[in-house]
Amino acid sequence: MAMTDRHLQVLLIYGVFLALSIGLALTGRRLRTAERGPSVWRKYPTYILLNLIFVAAAWLPASWHGLALLLALIGGGASWEIAQALRLSKLERSVLPAATVSLVLAAAWLPLSAYLSIWLALLLMAVAASALIAARDRTGPRVLGIAGAMVYLPFCLAPLLWLWHGEDGGFRVVFLYLIIAGNDAFAQLTGQLSGGRLLAPQISPGKTIAGAIGGFVCAVVLGGVLSTTIGWSVGTGASVGAALGIAGQVGDLVESSWKRALGIKDFSAVLGAQGGVLDRFDALLFASPVFYLIVISPLVEP
Repeated sequence: MAMTDRHLQVLLIYGVFLALSIGLALTGRRLRTAERGPSVWRKYPTYILLNLIFVAAAWLPASWHGLALLLALIGGGASWEIAQALRLSKLERSVLPAATVSLVLAAAWLPLSAYLSIWLALLLMAVAASALIAARDRTGPRVLGIAGAMVYLPFCLAPLLWLWHGEDGGFRVVFLYLIIAGNDAFAQLTGQLSGGRLLAPQISPGKTIAGAIGGFVCAVVLGGVLSTTIGWSVGTGASVGAALGIAGQVGDLVESSWKRALGIKDFSAVLGAQGGVLDRFDALLFASPVFYLIVISPLVEP
């Protein structure tokens, strides 16, 4: 992969964002206000590594299928976590992640019409099999597992691949990812630094209104400064960044509500201090189809 001015521009913007976020973290540590929630110092190394891996996968040559493989890994891991949290059988904890991986990979190779046909056929077979083998008291969790593994996850991850195929270089995917990553990081950093009223105490006791505002502002600013890398005006980029900032925070709250309903703190510990795959990528999952709908909308610049 040859580095271009656009690649260097994105990396420079990301470097500035990292410097600002580390400065906020240091300020919070000095003021001893970072005691609400997990320490950012334990989460940051994994956070930065995951960001770099995702950006690199989006920029790899198409023949390497790096992004498709990474998204399939994310989908399979998230699907396994859902099946685990729902206490499904060992067989279901294997079959559902395999189905998610297959559906995500299929989105990388099949046209949309063929993909929808195959997805519908697999979903019908899964529902029929579930109805035939389900014990009466396990029907609910099994249906939820199928919904997560074969509906929610594939149709949150597939749009990333459709976006990637729709333009050269993967810059739209990177635009989306960095805005969501910035929104996540600054929401936590500003929330821990400022404290104040909780955003949704019944759903997530660690999220504050100040944090939500900080994450939103970061998403708007990143959308504006990254806009030229995908051929948009600053105003369009900032507006889309605002929409993605809201979508990311909604996705975060949705996943938090699932954990509350299931009585768990994290979906797993596979990513160390970051928690599980769903804990780390919840905002991206929700924002991905939102961004896809924005991109294909006739109201947005080509």
